[in-house]
Parts: sequence; C-alpha cells; structure tokens
Amino acid sequence: MQTTYPHPPCSLLKSAPPGSESNLEAKLKASLDDPKKKKVLCRTCGAEITDNSFATRVNNSHEHSFFNPHGYVFQIRCYSAATGCRYSGKPSFEFTWFAGCSWQIAVCKACLSHLGWRFQSDSTYFYGLIRDKLTE
Repeated sequence: MQTTYPHPPCSLLKSAPPGSESNLEAKLKASLDDPKKKKVLCRTCGAEITDNSFATRVNNSHEHSFFNPHGYVFQIRCYSAATGCRYSGKPSFEFTWFAGCSWQIAVCKACLSHLGWRFQSDSTYFYGLIRDKLTE
C-alpha cells in the first residue's frame, strides 16, 4: 500500500469512549495483522527501519536513481516514515535531488550505518533510503 500522507489524518486522532476500540486502534490492529506488510530492515544489523506500508511516491515514483557531486550513483526508495532512522547534520539545499527540499543524512538508530537521507520542504518530509542498504 502506498500513501502520500506523511502523517495520519487528524480524523484518526479523535478519542473514543473508555472501553471501546478507537478508530486509530482498529486501524493499527488491522495493519499489524496485514500479511502483505513487510518489514524493511537495515542490511548491516537487521534492525527494523520501516515497513512497506510507508512506501510513498515522490515525483510520481517510489524508486529513483541519482548521483552525488562525486559521481556515486544511488538508487533510493521513498518512505513517509522511518522510525528506525535518525537524521543528523544541518539541513542543506546543496545539490538536492528534490526541488524545494533540504536534506539531512539518515542513519540506522541501532548501528549508525548510513541508510540515506531525510528530505524536507515547507509542507512535508520523507525519507529517501538507499535500496542496497536495506533488506525485507
């Protein structure tokens, strides 16, 4: 399942009466039981980075190929969330791959391997994670 929303809609955050299952709880429970949902793991240490339900399309594509100023080619996949990542460094617009987006380096929280970048614009953010650094 692919989504273009970085966060759940506000309507999912409404509270339910005590003892009843809220809309958000039901959605989370259903997503945990989804057999199509695959975890996306760090290839280096096996830590969970995200899952395929957070796959998103940026510029009409989930997967992109880019090169950096040193000529290294990266094939990245875009995700609206990557809780297994942390990002570091000051946001930069230098040599950005997505117009209007700054970027920061994204690393695995567990082993600190470079996994890709967190891109952010005025209205949204997403992760561009290097395909070869991940496994399902």
